[in-house]
Amino acid sequence: MPDYEVMPSDDDDANKRRKRHKKKKMGLTVERYGGRLLYMWFGMRFMTLMRLFWRGRFSFTLNCIPDTLALFLFVPWNTPLTWISEALYKKKAESLKLDTPPIFVVGHWRSGTTLMHDLFSEDPNLAFPTTYECFVPHHFLLTEGTLDHLAKGLLPKRRPQDDVPVGFDRPQEEEFAMLMLGQGSPLITMAWPRLGPQDTDFIDFEGVPEAEVQRWADAYMWFYRRLMVKHGKTLVMKTPPNTARIKLLTKLFPDARWVHISRSPLKVFPSTVKLWRALYSAQGLHNPPQCDAWLDDYVLDLMERVTTVYERDKHLIPKENLYEIRYEDLVKNPIDSMRDIYEKLRIESFDQAEGPMRAFLADRSDHKVSSYKMPKDLTKRIADRLKPFIDAHGYREVVDAALAEPETDANVREEAAS
Repeated sequence: MPDYEVMPSDDDDANKRRKRHKKKKMGLTVERYGGRLLYMWFGMRFMTLMRLFWRGRFSFTLNCIPDTLALFLFVPWNTPLTWISEALYKKKAESLKLDTPPIFVVGHWRSGTTLMHDLFSEDPNLAFPTTYECFVPHHFLLTEGTLDHLAKGLLPKRRPQDDVPVGFDRPQEEEFAMLMLGQGSPLITMAWPRLGPQDTDFIDFEGVPEAEVQRWADAYMWFYRRLMVKHGKTLVMKTPPNTARIKLLTKLFPDARWVHISRSPLKVFPSTVKLWRALYSAQGLHNPPQCDAWLDDYVLDLMERVTTVYERDKHLIPKENLYEIRYEDLVKNPIDSMRDIYEKLRIESFDQAEGPMRAFLADRSDHKVSSYKMPKDLTKRIADRLKPFIDAHGYREVVDAALAEPETDANVREEAAS
């Protein structure tokens, strides 16, 4: 067990939601911490799914069997649909001239990357990978607009970890597409959480054989080309692991523009723990996930690794192509912040994006926050492990203030879902 516990809010509605999603199946309790989500593994081709099953040595728990069997209603169709899609679109995708570099939104999980991505997505002159495109990367060119409408009732209205709206047409992280394409990703841990962290080296490719890195890069470009066929605009790509992949991505896209968002690690840590608990519970092929023995150290290890590699490699991005912002500054004045980003990164037509961005923020104005108790020993561990990041991004004052506070049961930190 961990040496501390990150406590969820005592909010009655949140607790009722969690209780509602403990359902009985085959006489066994299915734990869905925070809520229920459709298995994402339906986007894999059949052999990729079989390799995923083999990786976990088919260690399904009985309560996951119904949802696992349901995968076979769709997964076998992915291969013939891919053949048809590629017959129609491969030539166009492979011959496409990639003269419009993307915008990368990076930062550790729960740092505000989703908020930033959502704001960019309101710009009619930009495009983004949708949830459907990332979950069904093989044939979205053929089936988007049809299958996503038929399946939209299977999605919840909100994400279980933070109540952010969910939809097949919403902006999504392309890391999920890489997962569906059978490439290495730390997200694979969601499938078999009882086995502990998997594919952590794919966070920055340190220790990954060159041939596997090249396969990953080829798959990324395969997906990117098809996104460009679909959208034909500058793409805004957002996935937290890309924060530590600057070395590879600057080779693939030397002219890309980058927005890095940071947030106080005292907020990021408990929010990330909540994120993985929710996803390991919702996506695990065995349940409950039983991840408490390693989850805390894993989150802290990845926080240190991602932030260290980013600081090491960010010099590879031309200075005029990198904009760094703190989440705390973004939420104080999001419109002025976005205007400054557009100006510094030479992104055109902010005047056309401002109105939709303001409307999005107005719709989000009633968003609630969650609360967590942060033990003093945990605060000190974070402060010690992430000292370079804390000093580099201006969090020394807030961390020192937290360390100076007396240890009490009322020592609560608020987390704005982002």
